[in-house]
Amino acid sequence: MWKYLAPVIVGVIVALLSEDIDKMFNGNKKLKKVILVFCGGVIIICMISAVLSVLN
Repeated sequence: MWKYLAPVIVGVIVALLSEDIDKMFNGNKKLKKVILVFCGGVIIICMISAVLSVLN
């Protein structure tokens, strides 16, 4: 279960810094939306995997 924690932490950190990353590249808020959707997907997949590993 602990192996799923690292991607979740990285996903949260990148999501928190998505505003700064967007400003660094172009600043039109499209990249921020893409980063947030990708990080959300990674977090959801890792959490589902962690729950399934505990249940099995």
